[in-house]
Amino acid sequence: MAIALLLHLMAATLWVGGMFFALLILRPAALPLDIPNRVGLWTRVLERFMVVVWAAVITLPVTGYWMIFEGFGGMQGISRHIRIMEGVGWCMIALFLLLYFRSYRPMRRMAQQLLIPETGLYIERIRKIVLVNLILGLITFAAAGAGRYW
Repeated sequence: MAIALLLHLMAATLWVGGMFFALLILRPAALPLDIPNRVGLWTRVLERFMVVVWAAVITLPVTGYWMIFEGFGGMQGISRHIRIMEGVGWCMIALFLLLYFRSYRPMRRMAQQLLIPETGLYIERIRKIVLVNLILGLITFAAAGAGRYW
């Protein structure tokens, strides 16, 4: 259980923390850059971040269900806040898959072809999905941290 919990917490922290950093720290810092440099920066950042998120998308359900079945005796033994984490987590994964296959991959192709305006449009789509996922991630953190007191 301790290993599952540690991996679960690390994966969630890296994913949600990465989204927080990207939207609230990196994005404002990158705004003064000219558009081609900004697009290049985001292309390189997202390429690295996608590896982290894929690892989280695999780790979170595996460790989550590991804890549910080993620590709580199955689905009937979990409380409302764990069900909230589960449901919101699956929504986040679905949004990530949408982002990856419908926005990130086309963005990467556009960037490789040096189609800067088109790449920028995909980056803006990605930003919107990441914003929604960040909010969902913060809700999940609230459920994880305070849910047992509800």
